[in-house]
Formats: sequence, C-alpha cells, structure tokens
Amino acid sequence: MAKTKAVSAKDDSTFLRDALLSVEEKFRSDLKHENRVNSHNGSHGDGTEDAWLKLLKDYLPARYKVARAFAVDHKGNTTKQLDCLVYDAHFTPKLFGADRRLYVPAEAVYATFEIKQIVNAAYLKEAAEKVESLRKLTRTSASLMGASGPNPARVPPYITGGLLAMKASWTDGLGSTFLSNFTNYTGESKLDFILTAESGFCDALDSALSPEIVTGSGALMRGLFRLIKALRHKNTVPAVEWEKYEDVLRN
Repeated sequence: MAKTKAVSAKDDSTFLRDALLSVEEKFRSDLKHENRVNSHNGSHGDGTEDAWLKLLKDYLPARYKVARAFAVDHKGNTTKQLDCLVYDAHFTPKLFGADRRLYVPAEAVYATFEIKQIVNAAYLKEAAEKVESLRKLTRTSASLMGASGPNPARVPPYITGGLLAMKASWTDGLGSTFLSNFTNYTGESKLDFILTAESGFCDALDSALSPEIVTGSGALMRGLFRLIKALRHKNTVPAVEWEKYEDVLRN
C-alpha cells in the first residue's frame, strides 16, 4: 500500500494509466483462461459471455443492469435471447423469469451486445439481426406528474447495438474489410459499437460522425469509457404505460 501511495504521489497520471492498463491485461488473461477451460466441457461460449458480463457489471454505473435476457413488449412480441442486455435498474422491474430465461420490458432497454469469440462477417450479421429485432418492439411512454403539473410522455431513447469479442478475425484487424461489413447495416439493424479485448474498438455511437477505429494499448479501457459516456448521454428510460401490460390480463 505504501509503495502504491508513493507512486501515485510522484506521478498521478502514470499511476492511473498503469492501473487501468493492468485491469485491461487482467481481463484479457481471464478471458483467455475461460476460453481454454470451457473449450473442453462444451460451454465455450458461456465462459466468454460470463467474462464480458462481469466486466460491464464492474464498470457500468449502478443505474444499469447487465444480463443475458429476452426483451418483450406489451403485445407479447419477444426478441431471441440476447447475450448482453443493458437495461434500467431503477424505474423498470423485470417482468418474469431468471438467469437465462429473464424477460425484461422493452421500455427498460438501453443497449444490447452479442458476445462472440471473434468479430467476423457472420457474427456482425447476427448482432445486426438481434438489435433489429429489439428495436422493432413496441415501447410505450406515459406522462408523469411533476411539481408543476404533468410532464408529457417522452420519446424512448435510441437503443445501442453492437458486438463484444476477443479479437477481429481479419488479418488487418478492424481495418477496411471489417469496415465494409460493419457499415453494411443501416436503419433498424445499424451497429454502433464493437469492442474487443485485443484488436481495439470501433465507435459509431455518434451517427453524425464516421466510425472511429482505436487500437493499441489501452483501447479496451478507452472503449469502456466511450460506452459509459454514450449511456450517460441517453435520456432516462420512459415511464411505462403499465395499463397496456395490464390489458393482457383482461382477456
């Protein structure tokens, strides 16, 4: 402890940089370990998913929950199982289920990410299809009573979609071949963010800007901070029109 305090006192920025890089390196090591262990017992994907989910749970603010889950709307439409669903932790309860069978109301969702071993064309397509199915769900929005009277219903926030993986499969990493595949998805299937443990990240979180590729030492942690920033800029999830969910039980 004394040595750590001495280093931080001498050069705070170096201390912070080294600490964040050590977190990054430990995550890569843990992810590789999970891949090796689980490749022998038929749960190869489970270890990768668990590692990424833990990382996001550790770093995203407490207002967000992170889980494998399904999203469902008041009409009964559901997504396929989503590897990583980032949803509201304060205002919107889960509807039913637990663990891998958890169902979350569509109104609660901020983002979703597929989790894979690698980034390749097939997995980008799968991630795009998953986020498209989520964005097509019907989200309600109720007005709220404030101190000065009722506040009008708000437009639900844009749902961020992307992919988390160990690395990119192409020889040039997140280069031209990746970008040609990544930018192929638009509209409801648009991908916004790709984060890898070894190949860097692709940030298309601001639709007004061209995708930005960041690689090299520190890229994983920088990517996490970009994601936290993007979530911070979203409005809080809308108030759910619970009467529409109640109507399901009237039949």
